[in-house]
Amino acid sequence: MKHTSSCFSILVLSTMLYPFSIHAQATEPPIGNGGPGVSAAIPPVGLSAIIVTNYGARGDGRTDDTAAINSAMSACVAHDRPNNGCVLYFPAGVYITTGLTLRSYVNMKGDGWGTSVLLLKPNTASNVLTVPVDAFNFSISGLTLDGNSGRGGTGNCFFVAPTSTGPAEWNTANKKTAPVNAQKWGHVEEVMFSHCSVDGVHINAFNYMLFFDNFYAFDNGVYGLYTEGTNSGFTNFQIERNGTAGIHLKGSNDRFTSGEVIWNGGTVGTEAAVYVEGARNIITAVETEDNYTNGFFEKGSDNVFMGCVSDSNGYVQKNPNASSRVASGFVIASSGSVYLGDIVTSYRGRLPDGNFTTEWPYSLESRDHGKIDITYDNTNKPPHTH
Repeated sequence: MKHTSSCFSILVLSTMLYPFSIHAQATEPPIGNGGPGVSAAIPPVGLSAIIVTNYGARGDGRTDDTAAINSAMSACVAHDRPNNGCVLYFPAGVYITTGLTLRSYVNMKGDGWGTSVLLLKPNTASNVLTVPVDAFNFSISGLTLDGNSGRGGTGNCFFVAPTSTGPAEWNTANKKTAPVNAQKWGHVEEVMFSHCSVDGVHINAFNYMLFFDNFYAFDNGVYGLYTEGTNSGFTNFQIERNGTAGIHLKGSNDRFTSGEVIWNGGTVGTEAAVYVEGARNIITAVETEDNYTNGFFEKGSDNVFMGCVSDSNGYVQKNPNASSRVASGFVIASSGSVYLGDIVTSYRGRLPDGNFTTEWPYSLESRDHGKIDITYDNTNKPPHTH
């Protein structure tokens, strides 16, 4: 009797501590073959996950999975707990889509970039994933968003729609139905944005609180990352081989930390690897390297560049063996900005054409500037003042 009573007590205690586990098992079909005597695979995301393949998605790189993914997302937001949302899980595969719209409280999770891929259907004009104005409290991790530009796909990989006004709605728990959610509270981690005809990431104005970590923007037509948003953070990134610039920062109060911006500007060479026209942004420990344009170009105000490196920027477009003779490590056309401990150098030394990649370590185009502390070597000429 003691043994039976003890087992009963443990069962009651388990139910009290984990009240949702039985509910989750009952509502979500098992993964895998699930035949008799076969243990269903459990995703590394918990039992409350909605798995898109259980709603008809194939992930075979051929079938249009848009409707199936939307059905799975609807099931996700229909959950009464936790708080009308869940993990929306994409097992390894290539999911063809004509464009998806993210919803609040949905946490999209794959098995890693390059492993779980959302691929825009050939010859489709759409963003791969759109965050609408009313969405907030979401996350995306372990996925690749691929715009399929080589097969006629046109659009951005990740697009955050503009809000009609400033940050008028604050996303506390009772704002579930707010028509405008400027404070997104969105978290993006281990995501690749690639092969989109426009931008890898495009964030429109009045969008707050987006946090990106460990991300890769590769081979997009215009910008790797374009943002007019504010109060957001971007850390641990590589932004590579985008047509015009790696980063175009038009917003304010954003932070960029620990990243490399490399081989950008192959289509348009008039901007920079990192182009800043916003205000009060902080760029720390960011390296621009091997770009076909300027390293950094700043025409905003009151920005801070601290511990940044411009290394071997300014090649002739599509010819990394010749200097364009028009590029600067830093172009300073701003007011009140600060440069602390920044460096301009060239790991390659002189190119086969006899010149260093960078013509000037920095070009000073505004006399209304703040502190400039830029160390330089391996440039064709000393700093240039207009």
